[in-house]
Amino acid sequence: METIETRIGQCIDCNPKVKLLKGETYPVIDIDKITIGRKIVFSDEYILFDGKSGAKFENGDTLMARITPCLENGKMAMARIEGKGLGSTELFVFRGIEGITDSDFVYYLLKQQHIRNLAANSMSGASGRQRADLDFIKKIKITLPSLPFQRRIASILSSYDSIIECNSKRIRLLEQMAENLYKEWFVRFRFPGHNNVKMKDGLPEGWKNERLGNVANISTGKCNREDAEEKGEYPLFDRSQEIKRSSVWLKDCEAIIIPGEGTSFIPRYYVGKFNLHQRCYCVNPKSKGIGKYLFYMLMLNRMYFLSVATGATVPSLRYNNFASMKFIMPDDKTCKNFDSIITTIFRQIDTLQHQNLLLSRQRDLLLPRLMSGKLEV
Repeated sequence: METIETRIGQCIDCNPKVKLLKGETYPVIDIDKITIGRKIVFSDEYILFDGKSGAKFENGDTLMARITPCLENGKMAMARIEGKGLGSTELFVFRGIEGITDSDFVYYLLKQQHIRNLAANSMSGASGRQRADLDFIKKIKITLPSLPFQRRIASILSSYDSIIECNSKRIRLLEQMAENLYKEWFVRFRFPGHNNVKMKDGLPEGWKNERLGNVANISTGKCNREDAEEKGEYPLFDRSQEIKRSSVWLKDCEAIIIPGEGTSFIPRYYVGKFNLHQRCYCVNPKSKGIGKYLFYMLMLNRMYFLSVATGATVPSLRYNNFASMKFIMPDDKTCKNFDSIITTIFRQIDTLQHQNLLLSRQRDLLLPRLMSGKLEV
């Protein structure tokens, strides 16, 4: 494989100049939209550009987090947008130079662990908010293959990411299917047999108004920040629902896990052994067959949490916010029918997620071997 010794800044356009017009609307990609391990990041939001600073990029550019710990964790992706876009100030932008580097190859080059480690070594600033130095990154020495070899390497690795992206789209469709089923049955009351059910006080017969504390055990985690740093056997869900490892304050149940502070309060359904950060809540159904109904009820009624959260800087939830939450509780038969269908959907999602995990591992094993020339292309 033909190669040359060079530096990143000599073969990659780092933070390329992109001209945006004030008063025009552009797609926006913030750092939280980038999923670790996913090559492509899309934008479904638009913003009116008012001249403020931020990462400016074009379709096909690589966006890399510059702040700790996102950089170390590999938070980076290629933008898939129409035309030009605007992003967070916490992003670096990289682009291939015509005739020198292929933009897909640039993504995989920067994705390498040793490149991220070198970039992380340049970080400075206050603890917990350190940022990498772009000038330092530009000076990192690399072995650059010729353009034809770059394209071959990128093509091999992209084949894995294409399957991962296809599976991810299928997962989103399945998730949307489950949400639509919930709305059809429990919002529009078009559940199986609804034509033969009488309405009473505005609800189908056998349904009732209920409080969450009456149908679920509600508890918060006990792991503090130091515990979260410990290595252990079971997953720990912290406030951002990032999974770490820990082995203290073990829980083992069907649970809807909800971060107790922030602005999203997005629930996560989990069954098995796990731990919780002290600012996370666990909603454990008291009866079988209602857990998935409660999950979607909480997922699609998150505005309630925003309305009751307190705190000027960081909105926070308390136990009573959960226990006193009012909602409509269907009859057992309808809940169990819903649970059965959703369980099938969840299994399909789990299968696709497992496939993505295996594909990601294989891709990441191939990446350094292809880049180093140990594998022929």
